[in-house]
Amino acid sequence: MQRSALVIQAALAVICAGMAWFVADSVAALAAGYGGLLAFTNSYLLAKRVERAGELAKSSPTQGVYALYLGAVQRFVLVLVALGIGMGLLKLPPGPMLAGFAVTLAGHLVTAGRQALSVEPERKQKSRTG
Repeated sequence: MQRSALVIQAALAVICAGMAWFVADSVAALAAGYGGLLAFTNSYLLAKRVERAGELAKSSPTQGVYALYLGAVQRFVLVLVALGIGMGLLKLPPGPMLAGFAVTLAGHLVTAGRQALSVEPERKQKSRTG
């Protein structure tokens, strides 16, 4: 994952928190920031797991796939537990928390999609010449 994607996600989390503060109050801003931080962490873990799976796949493709599956389960559990802590233990309002999570995660999806599309023409060019 490129640093620019992480910067965009961090900016989106801050913007969500600021908007929640403007529209509601500081508790809503905290909830939106918490959701944004959770999405940011989720994306970071995904990037690290994909890197690790790529390294493992060089020696054993099966191990690379298992690493991806394990990463998916790990991130799923992280999100469930963190949202439970945020809503249950910290008593944060779920609306702003989920909005911050969704917007920040959407930023990751858009950024990753754009990066994938910008890399694709380079791959096609290399395959034609190579």
